[in-house]
Amino acid sequence: MRLFVWFSLRHNWRHRRRLLAVLVGLSLGAAVFTSVRLAIDASLDSFNRGMDAVSGGVDWTVMQPGGRLPEALVARLLRQPTVRTAAPVLASYVEATADPGRSFLLIGFDPILDRPLRPWDRSPGGRGRDDGASLDWMELIRTPYTLIAGPRLSAAWGIGPGQSVTLEHLQGNRRFKLIGTLPDSGLALMDGGLVAVTDIATMQEFCRLQGWVDRIDLKLRPGAGADAPAALRRVLPPGVELVPPNAARDTGNLMIQAYQLNLSVLSFVSLFVGMFLVYSLIALNAASRRRELAILSSIGASPRTLFALFVGEGALLGTCGWLAGIPLGAFMVRRLLGGVSATISLLFARVRPDRLTLSPKELLLSFLVTVGVAVLAAYQPAREAMAVAPREAMEQGPASARRPRLITALAWSALALIGLVWPLCRLPSLAGVPLFGYLAIFSLFAGFALVAPAALRLLGRVPAPVLRRLGGQPAFLAGRAIRDAGAKTAISVGALITAVALFVALVVMVNSFRGTVAAWVDQTVSGDLFVRAAKAGDNEYRDPLPEAVVNGLKGWSDQVDLLPYRRFHLNYGSRPYQFEVLDFEVFFRHGRFLMLDGEQEAITEPLARGEGVLVSEVFANQTGLGVGDRFQTQVEGEALDLPILGRFRDYRTRGGVVYYALQHFQQPGASDRWGGVRLFFKDRAEDLDGRTEQLRRRVLDEVARGYQLEVTSGMALRREILRIFDQTFAITTVLLLIALIIAALGISTTLMVLVLERRTQLNTLLAIGAAKSQVRRMLLWEALLIVIAGSLLGLLCGLVLAVILIEVINRQSFGWTFLFLVDWPALLAAFPIIVGAALTAVLPAVRSAFTVPPAMLLREE
Repeated sequence: MRLFVWFSLRHNWRHRRRLLAVLVGLSLGAAVFTSVRLAIDASLDSFNRGMDAVSGGVDWTVMQPGGRLPEALVARLLRQPTVRTAAPVLASYVEATADPGRSFLLIGFDPILDRPLRPWDRSPGGRGRDDGASLDWMELIRTPYTLIAGPRLSAAWGIGPGQSVTLEHLQGNRRFKLIGTLPDSGLALMDGGLVAVTDIATMQEFCRLQGWVDRIDLKLRPGAGADAPAALRRVLPPGVELVPPNAARDTGNLMIQAYQLNLSVLSFVSLFVGMFLVYSLIALNAASRRRELAILSSIGASPRTLFALFVGEGALLGTCGWLAGIPLGAFMVRRLLGGVSATISLLFARVRPDRLTLSPKELLLSFLVTVGVAVLAAYQPAREAMAVAPREAMEQGPASARRPRLITALAWSALALIGLVWPLCRLPSLAGVPLFGYLAIFSLFAGFALVAPAALRLLGRVPAPVLRRLGGQPAFLAGRAIRDAGAKTAISVGALITAVALFVALVVMVNSFRGTVAAWVDQTVSGDLFVRAAKAGDNEYRDPLPEAVVNGLKGWSDQVDLLPYRRFHLNYGSRPYQFEVLDFEVFFRHGRFLMLDGEQEAITEPLARGEGVLVSEVFANQTGLGVGDRFQTQVEGEALDLPILGRFRDYRTRGGVVYYALQHFQQPGASDRWGGVRLFFKDRAEDLDGRTEQLRRRVLDEVARGYQLEVTSGMALRREILRIFDQTFAITTVLLLIALIIAALGISTTLMVLVLERRTQLNTLLAIGAAKSQVRRMLLWEALLIVIAGSLLGLLCGLVLAVILIEVINRQSFGWTFLFLVDWPALLAAFPIIVGAALTAVLPAVRSAFTVPPAMLLREE
C-alpha cells in the first residue's frame, strides 16, 4: 500500500487534470446507469404496491375476458362451502371538473363483503385509525354519492372532508361529497395516490351499470383443499374465468422489466465508453513511466507487484468514479423519473411513482459494474507494465510501440468476433429476453475496436502522397505516426467507434421506426374524426357509446361513412393483446394494413364474411401463430375458432392486436354496441381540416347531449401518436449524448498517450528547426486521422448495429420490426459536429507537447 501511495497516487495527483477528466467520464457513466435503473425501479415499485394493495388478501378473482359480470353471481359464489367472502368490484378512470386533465381511479367496493380482503381504515386527516372505522365506512352505504379519496387527490382538488366535488363520466356529471381521506398506505398506493373509493351501489348508479361488476374477488375458507378452484370453476357460467389475483401484476411486470433491460443495456454503454477512458489513462501512466517501472523491476519488484499497482489504479478509479456518480445520479434520477414513468405509462401500464429509494441491491450492482469495468480496462495496461524489462532503465528513449504481429493477431480476432454476430442473432430469446442479441452487440463492438489498429496502420500507409499534398510534411508525418501507433490505440479508438456506432444506429432506428409508424398511422389509423367514450383508452373500452349517440351518428350516413369498432383487452395465455372487431368493408374503402404475410386484395372478402382473422406482427411473434394457424378465444361468452388469414404491421404497445368482422361478432338482433366510431367524409374534394372542425363541433352540440365523449380529429390523433413516439426516444437521446461526451474525452486522453510517448521526438523536431505551429498541425492531423478512422468504422458498425436492433432486439423484446430507412442527411450533417467536438477535445494533448523546454528534455534523455 505504501508503494501504491508513493508510486501511483502521487503521480496521479500531480496530473490531476487528466485524472479529473477520467473521473468525470466514469462518474457520468455510473450516474446514468444507476439513475436509469433507480427510475425504473421506482416505477416498478409504484406499480407493484398499487397492484398488491388492490389484491390485498384475495385468493382468486372471477372475471369475464373483455366484458363484465352479472352481480347475481356474487350470491352463487357465497353459497359455495369453500368461499369465505366474494366481494364485487367496479372501477373506472374519471375526472373532476375542478381538476381537468388529471384522471384518477374511482373504485366501487362493497364495504361489508370486502372487509376480509383489504385494510379498511380511514382518517379525516389522512392517517389511519382503528376506533370508529366501521362507522366511517358505513357512511358510504348510508349516504349515496360520498367518497373517500387518496391524500394526493384531495390535495389536488384543494378540498377537505365535508366538501363536494363534481366528477365526470361517460354518462354525465354527478356531485360527490368527500367524507375523508385514505391513509398513506394500502389502497392509497394505487396510481400514486390518485385514487378514491365509493360504495359499489353508488358506483353502479353513477356509471349506469346497475347489476354489473368488473370482477369478483374471492377469499377461501381456511382448510379449503387444492381442488377448491376446480370446484368453483364448475359453477361459473361459460366464458367466465377464475384467475390468480396477481395475473395482471405479473403481466405488467414482464413488460416493464423488458423495457428496463433495454434501457439498462443502453445506459451501460456510457460505462462501456468510460472503460476506454480508464484504459487510456492507465496506458498513459504505464507508457510515460516505463523507465520508473524498469527501475522498480531492477531493484526487486516482482511482475505481480507491477501488475497489482495498475490494476489497483483501475479499482481506485472505479470506486472514486462510482462515489462521485452517486450524488450526480441522485440529481439525474429526479429528472429521469418523470420521463421514464411517462414512457412506461404510455407504452405498458399506468404508473405514478411517488417515492425514490436508494435500493442496496441496485447500489451494489452499480458499484460492482463500475469497478468491474474499470478493473477490466486496467488489465491490458497492467499486463504490459509487468512485462517491462529491467534493462529499459539504461535505455535511451522509449521502446517502439509498433508490433505488426500483434496487430495482425488483433485483426484476426476482430474478424472472428464480428463473424460471431450472425450466429448469435439467429439464436432465440430466453424467457423473452434477447440475451444473445445483446451478446451479438458487444461482440460487434469488441470486434470493431480490435480491428482499429489495422485500420489506422492502413490509413497511415496508403494515402501518404495524398496527405503530403493536403497538409504538407506535418500531415505526412502524422500519417506515419498513426501507422506506428501500435495496438494501444485499439481500445481508445474503440470509444469513438462505439459512440459513433450508437449514434448512427439510433438515427437509423428512430428514422426507420418513425417512418414506418407514420405510414402505419396514415394508412391504418385513418379517419377524419374519431368518437369514443371519455377515458376509453384508460378504461380499456369497457364502456360502449350510448345508444342515443349511435343513433344520432347513423342519421348522418348520407354525408359521412361510419366505421364502428369494438375493442377488448384479452390475454392469450400470459400475453396481453387486443381483440378488435370492425366493419372491414368501410375500412378498406379508406385505409389499408401494412401487410407482412398475405395479399390484402385476396383476403378482403373472406375477412368481411367473417371467415377468418387478421393478426398483427407483435401478436404473431409473441404467440408463435402465423398464417394458416387457428386462432381461438372467448369474448363475452362467445367462443371463436378461426383461421389466420394474414399478418400485418401494428405498433400498439400493450400487446398485439387481432381483427375480426364486426357484423359477424354482434349477436343477431342485438342493439349496436360500439366502442368507438371513425367518420370519413364521402366528399373529399373540399377543405377537410375546416370541415372536420365543423363536424367535431356538430357532434358535441347535437349528438353528445350531456354525455362525456372524446371527439378528436384524425389529424390531431395522428400527430399525438407521433408525439408520443418522439417522447419515448427522448431518454435514449440523452444517454447517447452522454456517451458521445465520454468518447470525446477518450480521444483527448489517447492523443496524450501518443504525445507523451513521442515527446522526445517532437522536441527533437523543435530543436532542429521545426516551428511549433508545424508540430501542432501534425498533432491535429493525427487527431483528424483517428477521428476519421473511428467515424468511418463507427458508421459501418452502426449500420450493422441498426439491423440487430431492428431485426433482433426489438422483435424479441416487443414483437415488432420496421422498415430499414437511413436518414443520410442527418448522418452527414452530424459528421462535422462529431469531428469538430473530437478535435476540440485534443487541444489539451497538443498543449502538453510543449510543457518542457526542448533543451531541458533532450539533456535529461
